[in-house]
Amino acid sequence: MMRTVSLFVVILSTLGGAWLMLRGEFYLPNRFDLALATHFTGAAAHLLGAALLALGAAGINFMHHMASGAPAGKAARWQVRQFVLLSLSIALFTAAFIQADVGPNPDYRAPTRGQAH
Repeated sequence: MMRTVSLFVVILSTLGGAWLMLRGEFYLPNRFDLALATHFTGAAAHLLGAALLALGAAGINFMHHMASGAPAGKAARWQVRQFVLLSLSIALFTAAFIQADVGPNPDYRAPTRGQAH
């Protein structure tokens, strides 16, 4: 079961990263105030896509290492490669959020008077 979930996450990360690299723009609604959204456009969307692709590569690297029986001789190289991929992913995520703009959410519709509780 865990292998299936891991594979699903790797595929989802890779497809999401490729989609962002090709499409290039989207709004991420704010978690606490739905009237606001983080707008990823241009370079910020590409950085986020690259971060997801790096995360997918780290997942593939991990699954390949575990499937090979985790030989002790390759442990140091694998750990360095995994560290570089995860560090790159974190740096790209950070750069994408720094470069993105926070503004009004174009998809937000304020609740009408009858809908408010």
